[in-house]
Amino acid sequence: MQIIDMMLTNKTARPGTKIVPKGLVIHWTANEGKGADAVANRNYFNKPTTEASAHYIVDDRQIIRCLPETEMGYHVGAKSYKPEAVARLSSYPNNATIGIEMCVNADGDFKVMYQRTVELAADILKRYGWSVDKLWRHFDITGKNCPAYFVSDDFSRRFTGLTATQAWSKFKADVEQALKPNPQPAQKPVDKVLVEINGKRLAASGYLKDGVSWLPIRAVAEAVGGKVEWCQLTKQIKVNGKDINEEIIEGTGYAWSKEIGAALGLTVEWDGETKTVRLTKGCV
Repeated sequence: MQIIDMMLTNKTARPGTKIVPKGLVIHWTANEGKGADAVANRNYFNKPTTEASAHYIVDDRQIIRCLPETEMGYHVGAKSYKPEAVARLSSYPNNATIGIEMCVNADGDFKVMYQRTVELAADILKRYGWSVDKLWRHFDITGKNCPAYFVSDDFSRRFTGLTATQAWSKFKADVEQALKPNPQPAQKPVDKVLVEINGKRLAASGYLKDGVSWLPIRAVAEAVGGKVEWCQLTKQIKVNGKDINEEIIEGTGYAWSKEIGAALGLTVEWDGETKTVRLTKGCV
């Protein structure tokens, strides 16, 4: 994992105060404009009038380090803090946390940036001997809608295809998996999901995970004439040219039923009694 040092020189954003970190806070830049990458956000922090900063900024091409982890940044300042944050961190959590900003620039690849952030977070946790219980959203400390795709369902579905609760749980699970010395392949949950396409039962089945139905990507796509591609560079699956949030289990890719349905132009219905996902051609 390559990290590029571009330390801030703006004393307004870099007070030089030494800290002993107790947690790792995840943020997003909230700037979806083209060019709003890690370097651009670092340069914003370095303007003399800027009073905000973070230790790391991640985009789809690089990780920029703006502050040493043992120096305080201004990334979770607020007039008041949630009681749990005060109890576990500090009455002023800036002096006890490391901050990571995740870029969402329109000309970047969200999935690649996400994976870089997972790897960076796991590296930090590992070095301090922490587990994922030391991960915080900005929201968990101040109540701010940050990172929005881990807090608000509308943002989360747009960026991840999941609810915010599911997306944050997945992020922590991905970091936890990266912490393992020899990551083991994910095991398919035992809660089996049947799949029907235009009234016909598919031989392959899916599964339930955290209340979400996941379906076998290739089996579903090929049953309706869809195109499935594997991108070696990003290690991602595309269905009809659209990126899919997938899980690879024992060599088979699975995706959220609503996401694969949208990619293939299928309506999706859930029968909770029989645990069956019914897919039919039509507008979604």
